[in-house]
Amino acid sequence: MPLMKTRANRSLAAALLVLAVTAALAGGPRLLTPSWEPKAPDYRRHGPAGAMAVIAAFSDFQCPSCAAAAPHLKSIQALYPDKVAVVFKHRAWDFHQHSRQAAIFSECAGKAGKFWEYHDKLFDTQSTWAVLPSSAASLPLLTGYAKELGLDPKAIEACAADPATDALVAADLKEADEKWVNSTPTFLIGGKRFVGTNQLRTTGLNRVEDLLKK
Repeated sequence: MPLMKTRANRSLAAALLVLAVTAALAGGPRLLTPSWEPKAPDYRRHGPAGAMAVIAAFSDFQCPSCAAAAPHLKSIQALYPDKVAVVFKHRAWDFHQHSRQAAIFSECAGKAGKFWEYHDKLFDTQSTWAVLPSSAASLPLLTGYAKELGLDPKAIEACAADPATDALVAADLKEADEKWVNSTPTFLIGGKRFVGTNQLRTTGLNRVEDLLKK
């Protein structure tokens, strides 16, 4: 009988040890990994610096679902203008012929102080430039949109040709891969992921409101 008890105790101790190690392994990365804060140039951030809720929006200018989600982002900010900020993150897909070029031009508009205006223009006119047969064909339109916003077309084109501008887009694409952003639009809000317009305006909005209660 004592031998049986000893074996039972050992089995119980071993089981508890396995559970403890499993829990430590599961929780360890969370403890070691700092909470993620979306980084982007100031011109790609819209909202107060000390926002209680920050929405990182991974988006592609040629993505129809991203265009559909844009007004809902504005609606959420309109509800809480002093408490919610949006940070735009590029997720330009390779299978979208014009998306990277559009992202680069948006960066140039941003450097000239017109990122969000250019952002809106690209989504509003998506059905025009996104269907053109080549990047060369869309170039005059992308330059023209900048001119409509009062920007110098030649300066915008020079900026677009600068490898440093493309590097800004590439950095976001790398981060999107690291965050497993496999669909657009994807919104990261307070450590939680929401994909598409429906999730943004329902559970995403709920998440924002929960953050504002803290």
